[in-house]
Amino acid sequence: MKRTSKTFTICLMATYTLIVTFLAIVGYYVYDGLKTEKMLDDEFSKIEYIINRDGISNNTLDIMLNNYVSDGEYLQVEMAIKNYFKDFLNECRRLEDLYTNYELNRVLYLDNFDEDAPYFETSKKIITDAQVDFTSIQKNLTDYFSKEKIMSYINDYDLSWYYVDYYENMTIDENIIDENKEEIDSSIEYVLAVLNAYNNYFTFLSDNADYWSIDEEYIYFDNDDLLEEYNHLLDIIENIDIPTESVI
Repeated sequence: MKRTSKTFTICLMATYTLIVTFLAIVGYYVYDGLKTEKMLDDEFSKIEYIINRDGISNNTLDIMLNNYVSDGEYLQVEMAIKNYFKDFLNECRRLEDLYTNYELNRVLYLDNFDEDAPYFETSKKIITDAQVDFTSIQKNLTDYFSKEKIMSYINDYDLSWYYVDYYENMTIDENIIDENKEEIDSSIEYVLAVLNAYNNYFTFLSDNADYWSIDEEYIYFDNDDLLEEYNHLLDIIENIDIPTESVI
């Protein structure tokens, strides 16, 4: 029987030891990575739960988005995701603030009609400012829904393809993105249509201020043509299609 040299045996054992050690290290990091990914999954599930339960005003969201639960490369991924969420959340809060703006809602409910008549300068300015703000937010949110914008947050970090892919899987679901974008677009387009209709309504009354009067219940016009146009403007306001689902 031929014998293996002692040197060869030592080299073989050393190689085997290195392989076992390497596999143990890889196994540790795979396990540790999976554990961290589970922790991040739980973290973002909590954030989603808070939004679904309380909306976007809960201060707990700000606390969670400014604190981190991971480390290493995962920390950079977490920071990128949370930075994106913070910027997106701020824009959504701007939108929510506009929807609930007291002065704008007073105008739309005609609560300040008497005090602003007959030229409605304050009402028209509030509406014009709101149109600018809604259009700006719509543009910004459209940008935040784009893959290029979402990926720009992770591109600020020098990470390997694995973590970039992990970030993309965590942030980009095209079906959900398209659905949310469509809901926001339809909601804002509805509001813009309403604001445009009200702006035309107040402009008509302002342009014809000398030809109408008002008592506690009714507006009276000097001729039937103006009355017909006024009723037509009211019909437009009352018949604007309302989106089936609310965004906020």
